[in-house]
Amino acid sequence: MWSSNHWALIQTLAGPPAAGKWTAVQNGFGNLAGVAAPALTGLVVARTGQFFWAFAVATGFALAGAFFYMFVIGRIDQVGWRLR
Repeated sequence: MWSSNHWALIQTLAGPPAAGKWTAVQNGFGNLAGVAAPALTGLVVARTGQFFWAFAVATGFALAGAFFYMFVIGRIDQVGWRLR
């Protein structure tokens, strides 16, 4: 449900002059989750000895992301870039 909307939002916000750059930056930050999530999971499991808390942390991040997406992100309009 998210990935197709994700790419449409990038292209809408950036517009033709900057869509490729924003796609690369957003994809790069998104891939950091693939590095941080296993490290955080290992840290939580090592400290608590239970996977329950690792799932609780992951659920908290997912709910926070949904909250910000629904209530913090404003109207999606193309940004007017000044080209030099």
